[in-house]
Amino acid sequence: MMSPQMLISILLLPIAVTAASFSLSDRPTLKYGTAWKKEATADLVYRAVLNGFRHIDTACQPRHYNEAGVGEGWTKAAETLGLNRGDIWLQTKFSSLDAQDPDNTPYDRNAPLEDRVRTSLQVSLQNLKTDYLDSWVMHGPENNWEDNFKVWGAMEEGVDQGKVKQLGISNWYRLEDIQWLYDHARIKPKVVQNRFYSDSGHDVEIRRFCKENDIEYQSFWTLGANREAYKHQAAVELADKYNLSPEGLFYAFCMKIGITPLDGTTDEQHMKEDIDLLNRLRNGEVFFESDDELSIIGDALGTPDWRADVDLEEEL
Repeated sequence: MMSPQMLISILLLPIAVTAASFSLSDRPTLKYGTAWKKEATADLVYRAVLNGFRHIDTACQPRHYNEAGVGEGWTKAAETLGLNRGDIWLQTKFSSLDAQDPDNTPYDRNAPLEDRVRTSLQVSLQNLKTDYLDSWVMHGPENNWEDNFKVWGAMEEGVDQGKVKQLGISNWYRLEDIQWLYDHARIKPKVVQNRFYSDSGHDVEIRRFCKENDIEYQSFWTLGANREAYKHQAAVELADKYNLSPEGLFYAFCMKIGITPLDGTTDEQHMKEDIDLLNRLRNGEVFFESDDELSIIGDALGTPDWRADVDLEEEL
């Protein structure tokens, strides 16, 4: 008789094989977002990896993230699936003093700024049970450029030491600021992660800058801020045509125009559906067969410049 452990291994095998058929460097992709998950973080990350997620985003910010839970979750899932560290892509962030809980700060609040950054990295490596990060992100700009470059310089040290593979920024909404950092940084940012919403004009110009400079644009609050773009009748009908949920169709649109969404679902069925979508896209399935179909989402989003992100002759 087959043991329960053997049965579990067999059932999980197709997930591992499917996920391994694509490179972690392929993009755009879906990254599992871990904000606000608190004590459920470890179990949710475990389930996300079991269901095919290989990219995980977190932060060294106990106020909003349980970074140690991420470490527990991915390592447990890796053991279950027989994955190595190189099969998982881990991204975390340095969060400034203003963004921390005064009663639970992961570094000495009175230390020099550069030392806070260095300590944050060591805490993240320990929490995530790893000796390197695939991506390390500055969670938000400091109050002045001198401090911005103190933080960035300390983060560059992590790359120099082989503890970090790439750097990025988050919550930077002024194109001129991103350009200034890019022009003056020794190690250029490879990630911009921003809230994807109408207040910023959906970062049309920032996303164009990212595309021109081989920077991955990652979006958060992707679904929550844009329900009107995928919940209307025409979008629902289009989703039905492609056997997708309206939310899945919107993720497909975002990835079509070069965005990597952070996917923070806590529903295991949605995890399966989202990874199925990702695999369908990577296997070449087309979800928007015409400019008119793209317009159903793009125009409802309220950013007519979305067309600049798609080479219609090449893509359609």
